[in-house]
Amino acid sequence: MTPFHTKAATWLWGPNPKDRALLSKLDITLLPYFSLIWFLFGVTRSSYSSAYISGMKEALDFQGKDYNYMSTAYLVTYAVFQIPGTSLLTLVRPKYVFVPANVTWSVLTMITVRMTRAWQVILLNAIEGAFSAIAYVGALFTLGSWYKRSELGTRNAVFCVFGHLGSMAGGWIQAGLLETLAGKGGLPAWKWIFIIVSVMTLPVALFVYSLCVQSLSNNVMPLWMASRGYTVVQQNNYPTAIYATAIVGTLFYAALSDHLRSRWEVSIAIGLTFVIGSAILVSDPHTAGYLFAFYLLGTTYAPQAVWYSWLADVTSHDVQLRAIATGFMNSFDFAFVTWWPLVFYPVTDAPDFRRGYIASLVTGALTLPFIGVIAWLERRDRARGVIERDVVDKGSGNGNGDAGVFVEDSEQGSSPPQARAEDFSKAGSGHGAVVVRSAGNA
Repeated sequence: MTPFHTKAATWLWGPNPKDRALLSKLDITLLPYFSLIWFLFGVTRSSYSSAYISGMKEALDFQGKDYNYMSTAYLVTYAVFQIPGTSLLTLVRPKYVFVPANVTWSVLTMITVRMTRAWQVILLNAIEGAFSAIAYVGALFTLGSWYKRSELGTRNAVFCVFGHLGSMAGGWIQAGLLETLAGKGGLPAWKWIFIIVSVMTLPVALFVYSLCVQSLSNNVMPLWMASRGYTVVQQNNYPTAIYATAIVGTLFYAALSDHLRSRWEVSIAIGLTFVIGSAILVSDPHTAGYLFAFYLLGTTYAPQAVWYSWLADVTSHDVQLRAIATGFMNSFDFAFVTWWPLVFYPVTDAPDFRRGYIASLVTGALTLPFIGVIAWLERRDRARGVIERDVVDKGSGNGNGDAGVFVEDSEQGSSPPQARAEDFSKAGSGHGAVVVRSAGNA
């Protein structure tokens, strides 16, 4: 390896050659797979909102709050299957969980083109939500098993950024299809996006065999734009900039939290940003003010990376607790947002969502003291030694002779790189093996 390559590798993965080998292997196998799946997941979910304003509403006879019901049906089953999904990852080999689930939701996306009524799409979304549940929370659980505290935030940010890129691409694809493929093969443009997304997703979902979002503005902005006379293409393209600001915010806040080795400071900054953006919308500004607020609120997607990294930090001593907590955290999130759009952002209120803007402002303000409480509890438990334990090897986690759970010694620094490398090899072939490298401060 040339001196330049050695310096670059050291900058990316640290000075220890064996530890560097493990990290590089994780970064070119595990992280890209999850990131690519989440990218395609983002494309899939954004395709529904794009399709809705691009002809699906009229073609399938969506009435009243049918669109909200479609999203709610998806979110309910998505929330319900969070904890079972993450718990299953501790019992069986991950590829036997991720691959069938990812393949199933991609096939269900393809089936959408055959639907002729709104209720059929609502039902299909409910089924898809159950199989999609593992894509996000399972990936965060797995990444939290491998990366240390000083590494995890940035990796989670990369993973989440790919979801935002997928959401951006969904709008661009739909806009392009409106101009190029509308009517081709007798199919409207909104159906083509579901076909293309499925064709893209299936090979990626299957590739693992060879290897081993809800925000205030994501649906509100297109509906608001429609009332201001923007074209359908503009309604698909302009909201994608929200995900551009989300990418910047996610990477910045996650990298900063890794550098600080603390998550509460950036969490406060994100919460204040959300309050400011919501307050601007409540004030009913001119068009430029609305656009600024929508794009500013995009940066508040950052908790996707930061807060799951924080959860991994404080539960790194207990893999079963982390599996359940990860699933519960996302389930609680989706249990909340299943009714939130129906009450505060129903499509029948478009373009006047003042009630929703006020509710978001209040909710954002209430998160700030909770962040302070969590930060205080973390500091207290670290001082007591409750969170970080001097554990070198817990052996097999399930009695099946697998790699089990490996936790760093929080006081002595990282465990021997060779041991971690061996565990990586075992976990790739074992059943339900999970290796934890995120316990320490290193």
